[in-house]
Amino acid sequence: MWVVSDADERRIVVGHMSENGTAALRHPDAASLHEMWSILRGPRPAPFRAELDAERIGAKAPYLAIFEHVGPSNFRVRIAGDRLNRWFGLELRGMSVLAMVEGPARNHMQAALNRVVADPSVGVVRGRARALDGRAQPFEMVLLPMRSDFGRVDRVLAGLWMLDQTAPVACPFLLDADEIHVCPIDAGEAPVTITEPPHDGGFAEAPAPSPVAAPHDPAAPQRRGARGHLRLVKNS
Repeated sequence: MWVVSDADERRIVVGHMSENGTAALRHPDAASLHEMWSILRGPRPAPFRAELDAERIGAKAPYLAIFEHVGPSNFRVRIAGDRLNRWFGLELRGMSVLAMVEGPARNHMQAALNRVVADPSVGVVRGRARALDGRAQPFEMVLLPMRSDFGRVDRVLAGLWMLDQTAPVACPFLLDADEIHVCPIDAGEAPVTITEPPHDGGFAEAPAPSPVAAPHDPAAPQRRGARGHLRLVKNS
């Protein structure tokens, strides 16, 4: 079992999701995205990125992004929906995924992404989207592994939604992740059939631009006394 803890000994259990993977998902669009991905996957560990098209994505496209694994513990935003760019207040394409996350939670997000492509696994991240003025809103992000044209699991389909659908979203914001669920994929799991409405918009993946580092590179030396409050440990 994987456990996340902080300096105050607050522990967040990283548990397994249910058999169909949707019971841990609170936002209906997150659950729908997982079901769509399951249909594409079939009996395989992960579907190909090329199998993802506008008709299948439907109206969820503005809330989605494709992350690319470009090196050890290095993920870049390959493409991001318009709503995500607006929420974060900048064009995300080409940036480090960790640029979307507050500094103390970056190790937490990095560990989740590493497992999503390595196992592969389905990941669910929850926490607070914190705006510059201090306002915060609960969010849910689902992370789904995808294969590139070369067959490697080096893409992640990510969907981000606010859990309070009635409140206005204060932005720009960064994500403060404090909970994660990981489900190693059973390649023999039978997919669930759903119907996706057609949508005019697309989600074509553009060529990768020159990478942009996160504003605060977690690999850079930290000031004395500075430490991330989340770390990942493994219990045997």
